[in-house]
Amino acid sequence: MSTLQERLREEMARSVAGVRAAPDPYGRLLRRSRRRTWRWGASGIGAVVVAALLGTQGLTATSPAPAPAPAPSYFKPSVGLNDWTRGIIAEPTRSRVEPGVAEGLRTALDGARGTWRVDPALDRVKVLLVADTLDRPDPRARRFFGAVFYNAEQAEFVSAWAPVDAPLADLASGRYGRTIGDLSPFTEFGPPDDDNSTVLVPAGCEAKTAVTTTVRPDGTLEHSWAFEAQWKPISGANHLWQVICDGVVRQQSFRNLGARARATSAPPAERGAANDRTARDLLSSCPTVPGLEVGAWRVLWGGTPPGERRPTVVVLGTLYGDAAEVCAATGTGDLLNVSEVHGEPLPAKLRNTARVTTAVAASDRLVVVRLPHEDRGQLSDRLLVVAPPGATRLQVTGGRDALVTLTDGVGVVDAPVPATLSIAALDASGATLVTTGVAEPAGVERFIVGEPLIDDWDK
Repeated sequence: MSTLQERLREEMARSVAGVRAAPDPYGRLLRRSRRRTWRWGASGIGAVVVAALLGTQGLTATSPAPAPAPAPSYFKPSVGLNDWTRGIIAEPTRSRVEPGVAEGLRTALDGARGTWRVDPALDRVKVLLVADTLDRPDPRARRFFGAVFYNAEQAEFVSAWAPVDAPLADLASGRYGRTIGDLSPFTEFGPPDDDNSTVLVPAGCEAKTAVTTTVRPDGTLEHSWAFEAQWKPISGANHLWQVICDGVVRQQSFRNLGARARATSAPPAERGAANDRTARDLLSSCPTVPGLEVGAWRVLWGGTPPGERRPTVVVLGTLYGDAAEVCAATGTGDLLNVSEVHGEPLPAKLRNTARVTTAVAASDRLVVVRLPHEDRGQLSDRLLVVAPPGATRLQVTGGRDALVTLTDGVGVVDAPVPATLSIAALDASGATLVTTGVAEPAGVERFIVGEPLIDDWDK
């Protein structure tokens, strides 16, 4: 897998607030300090030896004093416990393995504190869940767990996996693979290369996954949901999760593990001219929508949108009927995924990038997707519209301009985020060729492929 694909997959995992290792190559994409960030190392204190000449004539030479031992390096939880996470710890251990394993694992974890770099102040340990990915005797089956080292104020969440027949000491030490981080109210974990998705949520909350998904005429998604237990392995690479507590949606996020083969070349753009590298990277790495099966991918358009200085490439993933998933990369260089509604200035090292914005279209004949802000890690007030080639203008309701002139069927609509628009593509005679709607989610800080990404556990 290419570095680019790894970066995009890591960003998707991080956008949905997963608990897997997720370095952030895209700058500041998470706004809340309590969101989990995997950290393997606090920096150790190196020994510094300063040589000083203390003697005068007649002093006996002595060896330098030994360097002080480095201070222990412990994992430092960045987020304290709250009522939600205390409730998770208070629940009985969830076990899907033979009796006695959970208690034996707890004992083994207590003896593996050094391996996990546990701060001595976290004087308690509890196994939250232990399960097998598959039933025996399937040779692919692995055993995994989630546990916490904790005290009254903080917790270190740890997870590891091993062959089902491995000694508990090997499982507890993370010999075959492990992760470490803060405990959050929505905790998704398990072997990273396994299609199963396991979650923990607080008692009294409902965790749901999307079963079917359809595209509405305004480019939003409609889901049918299936209730899942507080913890349950869910098979499949794509999961859209929704967690509801007392009628309030506290979490909406998705996990995408679907890996497409890297494209070695890209077909010519159906319209305009697209940068081959950008198109190839988009075809390989555009995130797929949970609940929707993307068929063929195609390069729809390439060029510089009106009023822009940066080139854009638009690719489409066929869904069903005329519906399509839309990915647009604006700029050149490595791809940088944009989901923020509000953002900070990009660091210098990320300014020469092709930033990716996404949407869903009810019809591939009229595609609308946000353009990224020029120098900030956020969406701009400009929406790129690719209409039929014979369209000469757009009639817009809800934007800053009621009429927008098109060049070869392409134009830009000016409307702040979040926009609710009606757009009609007209030909030279004024006849309507195709219409669509835009309905972006309000009151959220991030969205991607038309879906609001919610992480609201503050209340």
